[in-house]
Amino acid sequence: MADKTSRELIGVAPLFFVRDVVAATDYYVQKLGFTQPELWGEPPCFAMPRRDGIIVMLKTADDPSMIRTNNPEPSPCGGPWDAYFWVRDARALFEQVESDGANVAYPPTLQSEYNNWEFAVRDVDGRLLAFGSDAGGD
Repeated sequence: MADKTSRELIGVAPLFFVRDVVAATDYYVQKLGFTQPELWGEPPCFAMPRRDGIIVMLKTADDPSMIRTNNPEPSPCGGPWDAYFWVRDARALFEQVESDGANVAYPPTLQSEYNNWEFAVRDVDGRLLAFGSDAGGD
């Protein structure tokens, strides 16, 4: 039998279908601080931008109906999100992505139900991406 370490989960990568993989990749890189990945296909149709060990897979949709969000209506705060990223300091990250021009859905908000500082942005295809950190004693 394998030991516990060999059964450890070491990552997860959501797959988002997008209209334009180049535009989507540019947003993740320029607005959210991910690294520029290789673009696969001719024309480009797949990319895996990475930040701090987290990968988001972006794939050009064969059919526009594949591009959807869990939260199509603007929300003052809270889910449902398309992805939730746990970060060390959501308020510090917000300063960076806001100054880089990310499409802010809601600013850092103290979510008292689960004691997180949390903010969210919309990507170029309208997905709601939340970033949260433990509020501790704040």
